[in-house]
Amino acid sequence: MAHLRGEVLKRFNEGTWQKEAALYLSDKKKMRSLLGLLLTLFHRRALGPMLKDLVLLYYYVRDIVEKRYTAYSRRNLLLVVAVLIYVVSPIDVIPDFLAGVGFLDDAFLVGYVIRLADAELQKYYAWSKARTRRDKDLTVPDGK
Repeated sequence: MAHLRGEVLKRFNEGTWQKEAALYLSDKKKMRSLLGLLLTLFHRRALGPMLKDLVLLYYYVRDIVEKRYTAYSRRNLLLVVAVLIYVVSPIDVIPDFLAGVGFLDDAFLVGYVIRLADAELQKYYAWSKARTRRDKDLTVPDGK
């Protein structure tokens, strides 16, 4: 298993996924497509144990792309987009169609990227919670 993790990290860190992420970030249509594909996977519940982490990464990227969240590091954004592309790509170290093991490499990389970007993701999460509270406070009661 350690060899497999090493291979996954090696391939991810070689830069091709980050280069792909930079291409996606420069193309709004590609980013919308990526985020849409992630939503489809969420609805199918195809991502099991990674779901909570992926939902956080989805909203982080969406809020940056839609220019709501601006206090981010470009390096962390590239890593997050790269791992999202990796997750939706059927062509990775362990093919996703292999029942029971197909998402092991994906789960490992999601955890790896979350650890690398942890401080920033915690700031984003706090910002998101504060924004949600603020938006809730601004809603007008319906009078019932």
